[in-house]
Amino acid sequence: MLATAAIAIPFVVAIVAPDNTVGAAVSSRFLERSLTPPGATIPPEPTEKPLPVTAASLHAWVTAKESPGYARAYAWRVMPLDLLYLAVLGGFLALGASTLASTISWPPALASLPVWTWLILPAAYVLADIIEDCLIVLLMTVPASINNFTVWLLAALRNIKIGANAFAMVQIFALGLAGVIWK
Repeated sequence: MLATAAIAIPFVVAIVAPDNTVGAAVSSRFLERSLTPPGATIPPEPTEKPLPVTAASLHAWVTAKESPGYARAYAWRVMPLDLLYLAVLGGFLALGASTLASTISWPPALASLPVWTWLILPAAYVLADIIEDCLIVLLMTVPASINNFTVWLLAALRNIKIGANAFAMVQIFALGLAGVIWK
């Protein structure tokens, strides 16, 4: 059920935050998905060119009169759904890891590890994503908080989140494979 919810929630976000209502940048969730600078950009509206994500450009985007409410939509439409998403995906990763770890019998060193060991990566993903979401809400609702450090922190949290998620998925695959091979 958790996996099904994790698959479905991005479709709900697309319905709740379509680009014709909240703008191209918000609907693409650019702060959560763009690459670390210098490649990160604020997706343009149809009449604009992309801007690199810097403290100055992000502050200008959040406070722009041409995009009224886009930042608030990001904070209050998209982020609550992202919190739900991280809970179901994190729950799936944790449940999958702990369940599959209990099936390991060889090698003995892995089989004897406590269950909490297998929860480190899912917990790292959830923690990084929660902090990232809170920071996005802060940046979108309090433009004065946008500075070089908060933009750097946002990129660092995004990279930690993506890395922890990827390693947690690899961990589940490896545990499942180990459980099948060494029963």
